[in-house]
Amino acid sequence: MGKPVFLKVLGFAALALIAALWLPGGQPPEEYKRLPWQIEVSDDGYSSVFGITLGKSTLGEVEQQLQEQPQISLFATDDGVRVVEAYFNTVNINGFKAKMVATLGFDEAQLQELYDQGERISTLAMGKRKVSLSSANLAKARNTVVVALTYLPRTNLDAATVIKRFGEPAEKILEADKKTEHWLYPDKGLDVVMSVEEREVLQYVAPNDFDRLRKPLEKMNLTDTSQPPS
Repeated sequence: MGKPVFLKVLGFAALALIAALWLPGGQPPEEYKRLPWQIEVSDDGYSSVFGITLGKSTLGEVEQQLQEQPQISLFATDDGVRVVEAYFNTVNINGFKAKMVATLGFDEAQLQELYDQGERISTLAMGKRKVSLSSANLAKARNTVVVALTYLPRTNLDAATVIKRFGEPAEKILEADKKTEHWLYPDKGLDVVMSVEEREVLQYVAPNDFDRLRKPLEKMNLTDTSQPPS
């Protein structure tokens, strides 16, 4: 993914606004809503961000909220993992431009059916395949709830900024490359992926579905850097 040329897209005034909102000292005006750190958690364990309620809002409703039509595909791996994702290439919320990926809540039987009915399969790297859905299944996807959002901002977020906006994480888990660290916020349903070399990534799920984020990390047997070494 190439680096976006920010100055060609946003004027200096917009850049100043974005910096003021993200940097630790910045305070968003009252009229700004649906910002990345404005996560509302309900008593029943669901959460809303960007005006989207994870586990309840359908992809069609997300499209209306974001005012963009995504590319919808099923991805499969050789070890049997399958997922349907909707990729939004350019999301603009209150001047914040980003890319976003919505994960859809199909169960295993439904994913198998979608795979079997796929119109075209493309082979990707690392034993992955991309499956184009039929027209009927694309319509089905738009009526399916979104269970996770991945938000890829076009600005780098440093540790001080993340702590200012989200607070101290409950856990920090370091990947094997020692360059990527997951800051986990189970009460918010949030994983902030902090990177030395890449832009940061924000992954959102409903708090009552936080295992969706935690279990893949547990399987990788990564280092918990939030705990002192024994």
